[in-house]
Amino acid sequence: MLSREVDLADMQSRLTAWLQQKMPLAQNLSISGMERSGAGLSNETFLFDLNWQEAGQQRSESMVLRCPPKDYPVFPEYNLDKQFHVMERLQGTNVPVPKVYWLEENKEVLASPFYIMGKIDGVIPPEYPPYHSFGVYYDATPQQRAKMWWGSLEAMSKVHLLDWQKLGFSFLGIPKGGSGPLDQQLEYWESFLNWRKEEPQPILEATLDWLREKRYTPKHVTLCWGDCRMPNTIYSPDGEVLGVLDWEMAYLGDPESDLGFFLFLDWQHSEGYGIPRLDGSPGREETVQRYEELTGRKVENLLYNEVLAAFRAGVVILSVFKNFNKMGVALPAEDIELNNPCTQRLAELLNLPAPGTTKRETTRIEDVTVSIQFHLTGPGGSDWYLVSDRGKGTRYEGTVENPDATLTVSADAWDAIQRGELDRLHAWTSGKLKIEGDMTLLLQLEDMISKFSRPG
Repeated sequence: MLSREVDLADMQSRLTAWLQQKMPLAQNLSISGMERSGAGLSNETFLFDLNWQEAGQQRSESMVLRCPPKDYPVFPEYNLDKQFHVMERLQGTNVPVPKVYWLEENKEVLASPFYIMGKIDGVIPPEYPPYHSFGVYYDATPQQRAKMWWGSLEAMSKVHLLDWQKLGFSFLGIPKGGSGPLDQQLEYWESFLNWRKEEPQPILEATLDWLREKRYTPKHVTLCWGDCRMPNTIYSPDGEVLGVLDWEMAYLGDPESDLGFFLFLDWQHSEGYGIPRLDGSPGREETVQRYEELTGRKVENLLYNEVLAAFRAGVVILSVFKNFNKMGVALPAEDIELNNPCTQRLAELLNLPAPGTTKRETTRIEDVTVSIQFHLTGPGGSDWYLVSDRGKGTRYEGTVENPDATLTVSADAWDAIQRGELDRLHAWTSGKLKIEGDMTLLLQLEDMISKFSRPG
């Protein structure tokens, strides 16, 4: 996502030659449908179909290629081999992951190391716009949402119940005894914070002190997903979990840290952005209770791990905002690096001074009137605006005075977004889509905007 421009035709040609070497029995091997995926901020992801003949039969398989970002890394180190080997060891377990095929660490093939895995056909709740405001989770019934939620929690629990020693996960680094599992994580995230910050980060630094002071000895050490959230889960149309993704943050540690991360990220994607949680989404207490039932383990340090989750997410989001600044992306607020949902949540949990005065209160679209202005430029462009009056939308041609938010984008790019060919986040970070005004209200109207933007 935050990366270089790529010549897809050249990439396809180089990859075809490389794959032919990896598949010497394949005849008439070819790649079709090569495209860049807009998903994620920490990987470059490409999708393609691999076609070949073998033993007289025509075969085809959809593939995913992932490589590290070159221009705007989010993490201080990018262990591509770690992701590959985690998923490799999960093959054959009851944790559903994509089938991994090849890891190429030589940069000469595609000017970057990469790995290839099979594509799982399904749907993924978006991170942007947040899944409580748009996409498959938003469109689902309350019963379907509960099924998706519990499915993700069950997948996380399966990870925690694996025999990580027998499966060969020692390569992730076995933590020392006592508070060693926490110490190992805190050392990493302190190093990450120091790598990324360019000025004092009072909330994050005070939180790190608190986390060190409140360390404890975990009762269990397990494989931890590290980035467990609904946007990293693939679902079938009826809400069954088909696969869990993104293992770059996997580690050996206290499994309660995954639970805390799961709960915090859901808060961030809803109330943290001022967006109401959707009906059918299970609450914190019943989620903890169900996790205890699935694992047979009592949750004893949830507050600590929710603080740790908000801290980890805060360091990552700081890195993302630093990249956005370098790219010239217009940020929602000038103080966003210091004052964002992560630092606001940490200040609230630890009774620290508020990082700013712009904390967003939860707003229901059904309770307010909102106007959104659209400036579509270039061939086929036009000006129009949308008025949502307590949840009921009306489209008007022309311009409106003092809109709550304004979007400026070429007509071609806007049509590509509506067709699903251009990811919204990629359009924004690449400068193709410019947004001014109230981002929270805009995000809650994404579904309505899409409906009024379709032809007819």
